Amino acid sequence: MKGQGRNVVIEGADMLVCPQCADRFGSRPSTSTRKSTAPKSQPSWMQTQSPHAQSQIAAPIRKAPRKDKPRTEITIDDMILIENYAEAIRNARQKKKLSQEELAQKVGERISTLQAIESGRLKPIKKTIRGLERELEISLLEPIDSVPIKPSTGPRGAEPTLGDRVIIKRKKSQKSG
Repeated sequence: MKGQGRNVVIEGADMLVCPQCADRFGSRPSTSTRKSTAPKSQPSWMQTQSPHAQSQIAAPIRKAPRKDKPRTEITIDDMILIENYAEAIRNARQKKKLSQEELAQKVGERISTLQAIESGRLKPIKKTIRGLERELEISLLEPIDSVPIKPSTGPRGAEPTLGDRVIIKRKKSQKSG
């Protein structure tokens, strides 16, 4: 807001607005019999403040910078979904003799979502993974392994390239052809 704000009533609410909005939308506040006992001070977001108003506004609390300890535990962010998750879910559900409908209800998902997950068309989100792991008593996540770096075939002392690290996976239909 540029300049001094004005107190006006807009649809029954007392508001501090810019002069243009005050002329356009508001009416002058009615002099009601109710008087506020709170001292009048400007909001903290306004740039110009009176000296006594500054003392009422607390400085923002700043937390001391936290020294991050090296993490030794594995969190869900350090894990990935197992490759055969669809098969693992289907087999575990059948072992527990649950229908897709029953499992979907226990996990809090729609049956169509669970069907898509079981068929491998859809990867489950973290919340669904945790629910499936809890209900089926299986683990669907595995730690992310670091990729071993093959020695470079280039000149001596050369850094490994992206091609040294890439593992190409082909679909079954492409392997036979």
